[in-house]
Formats: sequence, C-alpha cells, structure tokens
Amino acid sequence: MALVVIGTASQTCFGQSTINYTAGVAQRDVVSGTLASSAIVPNGNEVQIGYFNSGFDLSGNAGNIFSLMSAWHELAFTNIATLVGEPGRFAATAVTSDPNFDGKTISLFLFKTANNGTPLADFSNVDAYGIFSSSATEWKFPDHTLMYPGNTTDINSSQVDQAFHGTYDPSHLYLSPVPEPGTCVLLGMAGAGLVIAGLRRRSK
Repeated sequence: MALVVIGTASQTCFGQSTINYTAGVAQRDVVSGTLASSAIVPNGNEVQIGYFNSGFDLSGNAGNIFSLMSAWHELAFTNIATLVGEPGRFAATAVTSDPNFDGKTISLFLFKTANNGTPLADFSNVDAYGIFSSSATEWKFPDHTLMYPGNTTDINSSQVDQAFHGTYDPSHLYLSPVPEPGTCVLLGMAGAGLVIAGLRRRSK
C-alpha cells in the first residue's frame, strides 16, 4: 500500500509547475501612493501573477493599462490580506501545466480599486496599480515537465528589483495612480475588445 501512495504523490507533482508567491511578514508589504505619502492597500484588492508577451515594450506602455492588459497572460490571482496581524500582504500558490508559461519571466500585476475588489473590464474602478518583477533566477516560470524541485519556485516581494509602474524601497511595494482618465479612455475605447478578451482567459 505504501508504494501505491508514493507513486500517486509523484504523479501529482509531475507534469505541472508550482509557483509560491508572497509578500509575507518581514517581506515588503503593498502600499499605494508615494515615498512621501502612502497608505496600506486594503484587504480584497487583487494581485495577479503571469507574464507579458515576448518583445512587448513594457516600460514604454507602463502608463497605458489597456495596452498592458492586451499583452498580459494571467496565470492566477490572489487578494491582499492581513497576515499574522500585518495588513497589505499576500501569500498564494499557482499551479499550471500550460507549456506557454515555461521559462517566461514572472511579473506581478497589483491593483488598488475604489471598492477594494476585482478590477472591472473597463478599469473604471482602478485607482492605482503596480507592475513588478525581478532579475533573480527564481522569477522564471519553471519547466512543468521536470520533477520536483525543478518544477517549483518560490518568489517574494523582497526580491523585486524591477518596477515598471510603481516603485519600491526596502520595506514596501508602491502602487502608482492610474494616468489621467482622458488619455486612458481614448486608448481604451480603441482596444476594449482585446482587453475584454484577455480578461476572459481567467474564466477558462
């Protein structure tokens, strides 16, 4: 019986990759605002993990949330929460067997919305957002065909050394406000179909 149990556990780990992503205690928390004036992002706001299209000009499009979402491939999401009495944190695990994620650079897409919930398809409730990544070797989606531990990685907010929208210091990840509505609305009207199609990936 023991051999059967071990074999089943091995099959569970094989053929999929696992990514543990956190902003835990003693790691950077998530705030909204500037270095001079900021506030903890309330519970319920969304943290997405995924990657951007290869060749996409992330820096050049960082202020255009509609273009960002059209190039964004979300793997999973979690919510900002209070962990061990400390707000502005998150801790979650994402699992995938999709080969399209293998080897891609991991990014975190964080949101602060007016209702502290899921961003709407037209982003009308989004007050601020941040896009963060890292040059650390851990910030690559593992090859899902490898056996453990090769198919697993652990990333955390304190490893961040790249901010494409927002910024960071030793203690915090800072989300930056959405750019002026006029520009975003015009761009969004043109790309609304692409954005909504991208958001539908989650339901699949």
